[in-house]
Amino acid sequence: QIKEPAEPSGHTWNDNFFCWRDIRENPGFRWSYAGKVKGMRCTQILEKADPHTWADNYLCVPKKSSLKLTWNSAGKINGKACIQWREPADPHTWHDNWLCKDNFKPDGCAEWPQDFRWSNAGIPSGYDCVQIKEPAEPSAHTWNDNFFCWRDIRETPGFRWSHAGPVNGMKCTRILETADPHTWTDNYLCVPKYSHLNMAWNSARKIPGKACMRWVEPADPHTWKDNWLCN
Repeated sequence: QIKEPAEPSGHTWNDNFFCWRDIRENPGFRWSYAGKVKGMRCTQILEKADPHTWADNYLCVPKKSSLKLTWNSAGKINGKACIQWREPADPHTWHDNWLCKDNFKPDGCAEWPQDFRWSNAGIPSGYDCVQIKEPAEPSAHTWNDNFFCWRDIRETPGFRWSHAGPVNGMKCTRILETADPHTWTDNYLCVPKYSHLNMAWNSARKIPGKACMRWVEPADPHTWKDNWLCN
């Protein structure tokens, strides 16, 4: 939703949305009417003719997004692909505002398995990671430094780890080691619903017909030597 709370209700910003097709991966947009979002790449959305505090409004994407956006409040930007943002009920020149995309792309989506890596010894150089941790594990089993990673030159795949059940609104894979007594029954690795990754897990072997990556924790005695994440 694109909203500026300072706008009068008669300007009808309450029903304005910036959208993408639901068959595509979620691009990770966040809207802020109170400054940039920390840790994201943000584009100022400014209409100087509008007195209702638009100076601190930003549309943000993840830092590794393939989208590099620019804004112009007085026409399209030459050489860029642009989409018009228009609010007919707002009298402050919201008829000539355009959001545009630069011809910029990082190295694209992370490819399985070559762009991924398991680490049981911290975050490796050149990678971004999600921490894999089960708080019920004894400290001697050293799960505090275990990470599932992807190359940092790739777009972020949007992974989230949960040790308390599936993450609502995401596509989740149960990470279960039945030989481990430390509450692994509710642990899940999740990706956005429209991710191109369709993960599967096996705690005893590779899955035939899939490309698999081993998750190993040598310090954990509960058979963490034959666990595989596959796609």
